[in-house]
Amino acid sequence: MNFVEATYLLSSRKKFKAEERVKKYIECIFGGIGGKHFPSISEVEEFYDSDYKLHKALVKIRFPVLMFQHDLYSILSIVYGEIVIPENVKLISVDFPAVFVDHFKGPRFGLRGIRERVNQYHRPLLMAALKPLNGITEEKFVGFLNQVIEGQVDIIREDENFFDDSLFPFEKRVQVVSRILKEKDKNILYLPFLSGSWTEMSEKIKLAQEYEINTFLINLFPLGLEGLQFLSDTFRCGFLVNPGYPSFFYEQDLFGIEPSILYGRFIRMAGGDMVMIPSPYRHRTVPHYRSVEVANVLTERFEDLEPSFPVVYGDMNPEDLYTIFNDFGNQVIIDIGTSYKKFGDITGGVRKFSETLNCVISGVPAEECIKNREQG
Repeated sequence: MNFVEATYLLSSRKKFKAEERVKKYIECIFGGIGGKHFPSISEVEEFYDSDYKLHKALVKIRFPVLMFQHDLYSILSIVYGEIVIPENVKLISVDFPAVFVDHFKGPRFGLRGIRERVNQYHRPLLMAALKPLNGITEEKFVGFLNQVIEGQVDIIREDENFFDDSLFPFEKRVQVVSRILKEKDKNILYLPFLSGSWTEMSEKIKLAQEYEINTFLINLFPLGLEGLQFLSDTFRCGFLVNPGYPSFFYEQDLFGIEPSILYGRFIRMAGGDMVMIPSPYRHRTVPHYRSVEVANVLTERFEDLEPSFPVVYGDMNPEDLYTIFNDFGNQVIIDIGTSYKKFGDITGGVRKFSETLNCVISGVPAEECIKNREQG
């Protein structure tokens, strides 16, 4: 296969001729149909959706690989960024030639590498967030961190909106965190939040690695897939990716990009080791099947790229861990965020989740687990 094949769903209240419409689009944007550098239509299926009273069409377009560079910038620009037609358009799948995917390094650590770093191989991993952190002092930060550590988690991440660290700057923070983790002899991954320009992020990564901190949290929407790919290709480190895209971009059925492609395929190609996926435990409007689809795409075999770790997150209760385990099995990171705060005591709140996770993987029923916690 010497082409990239993209599948689109077109929809409209009015009946339209899908093939004619797409041909005009290709001629307008790319200058014609056929030849080594022009897309071609490989399949068109028109139908009427009586449930939604919409005229729809599935259209497959083949883009010659010669049109692309080996980056997400060219992929997104060509397969989605230039589509301007009257109908709603949703990108629902993209198939790449194996030799094309070989040019992408993908996750540096991936699912297996993250498990190795926390020395946990057969259960879901538990993550907690330190937030809010803006304006925090060193003293309060250290107390906060120690309380979460004592609650027993595998991964601790910083606030994804931590921009005001003037009272406890990044350089000082990674030194202090590194010292605390060594003193406590814990297999805990700590993920500082990266902010600033690409150059500033690069300098922060170099600095953190001097203190043996090699995993980081980024906000993808402002950074961009190209930024993630640059950082992942340049440094031997891992990234927790908070996509941060507005929900309308992926939740709508009629336009945008299918979440399994945006979150699953593209972020994995760009180098996301852990990916926060649309989660029904936070956005109750997110269909359950969409979360599962994204998780499957992140973990399934995709040429030689390492699988990424799906991360579900939200305002949870300890008993929600039973549902999450039933939905996703072992291959998931459960980010409880700051859900532990609803129990008052930070360490006690975190421990409720860690103890419940132990119940889940041991097969202890929820009612019995709650009873044991209350008695303990």
